[in-house]
Amino acid sequence: MLEIESERYGFKTKTIWFSEAPYDVSGYDGVTFLSCTKNADLEGFSKQKFTTLVIDLTQDIDTIWGNMKKDSCRRPINKAIREGVKVTVNQRYDNFVDLCSSFRRAKGLPPYEISIETMKKHGMLFISELDGEILCGRFCYADKDHIRGAISASKRLDASKEDATLIGCANRLNIWEAIKYAKASGIKEYDMGGYYTGETSDPQKERINMFKESFGGEMTVKYNYQKDYSIAYSLGKKVMQCVNGLKNGYLRE
Repeated sequence: MLEIESERYGFKTKTIWFSEAPYDVSGYDGVTFLSCTKNADLEGFSKQKFTTLVIDLTQDIDTIWGNMKKDSCRRPINKAIREGVKVTVNQRYDNFVDLCSSFRRAKGLPPYEISIETMKKHGMLFISELDGEILCGRFCYADKDHIRGAISASKRLDASKEDATLIGCANRLNIWEAIKYAKASGIKEYDMGGYYTGETSDPQKERINMFKESFGGEMTVKYNYQKDYSIAYSLGKKVMQCVNGLKNGYLRE
């Protein structure tokens, strides 16, 4: 279980990853539980159900590899290896932050606010590079039993068609190396970071689903919970959501 404290605009909050179920905390204006396994109804907590794909890392590594789709996963991974792509762990944080900023800006997405200190303390960073040049990267939150993809970025949006294909292969190798690294560290499950199940068709999200499915994980239901302990904090959140909504709308225009 991970416990991440933060303080912003005078409000103190806590985010807790990988708890089985939510519980009350004291001394905070708000608490958020992410990726819980139990469906619970607790007074004051809002609940969000979501679906994700989870790879059981207690399986033999050859079994995990065999469960991955040959043409859309294993073959691209082998291509990246043949081309000389290497994956490093917990290095080049500054470069990853810059890559994320440019990638999200190019896609019209708001910045993903996470500090290098948080990444170093609460997770693992995997970088795919070729001859010293970063092609893509992925930060995962992790504790002793769980690892979950949180944010990824690549150079594919600015690349030629040929280079974009190689970056796609490097991205798959990135996840494969993360799986192997996590298993070797004794971690029990790799969470692909969500799976779109909305009723409305969304081609982009459905393509991401297909990408994640190629790694052979099991469809799993988990829950997020949130509770505010301060009226001022609750009102402040609503104001910031409105502000961010206006900013995001502007970015999409």
